[in-house]
This record gives sequence, structure tokens and C-alpha cells, in this order.
Amino acid sequence: MRLLILLMALFNFFNLENSRLYSTNKENKISISLSSFEQKSSARLVYKDGFLSIEGIDGNANVTIYSIIGNKVAFFSNIDLRKFKESIPLQRETMYIARIEFSNTVFTYKFFTR
Repeated sequence: MRLLILLMALFNFFNLENSRLYSTNKENKISISLSSFEQKSSARLVYKDGFLSIEGIDGNANVTIYSIIGNKVAFFSNIDLRKFKESIPLQRETMYIARIEFSNTVFTYKFFTR
């Protein structure tokens, strides 16, 4: 009986077309992720002389800066990213996370201060 159950579980695992665990939409999710990555890869965050600027993304968005452990450091509401250059006092040689939230998309970036 145990062998039969084990064989059925293995058959279900390796028969991906009929498996309930296998999502038929995985191919669509991968293509969406890749297209989001292409948009995301053009952005660049630059922290220099106490100012953070974002280059390569246009539009209005909410920008939130977090420390690597998740503490909110700064928040900018509905700001034009083409002109984004804000003074933020950040520690040197530290990693931070920027969350850029548009009305329908959210991008997150890691960046280091030097």
C-alpha cells in the first residue's frame, strides 16, 4: 500500500501536464517578469554628496528609502522622477533599498552609499 501511494505521488510529480502543483501560467509570468526587468534595468540610482538622484525612469511616483533591515529612512510622495534629486542624510558604506511605486507598478532597487 505504501509503495502504491509513493508511486502515485512520484507519477503526479513527474507528470507535469496533469499535475495540480504545476501552474499552466508559469510561462506568462516569466515573460512578464522579463519585460519588467528590461524596464527596470534602465534605471540608475546615484547617491553623491548627500543627494540621491534617479535616472532612467520618467513619471510621477512615490519614492521610499529603507535601510537594509527595513527601517523607513525617507518618503517622497507623488514626485516627478525626471527632476528627482533630493537631499537625504545616509550613512556611508551602507546598503539601502529604494521602493519606487507608480500607480500600477512597483520597482525596488538596492544601492550602496560611498
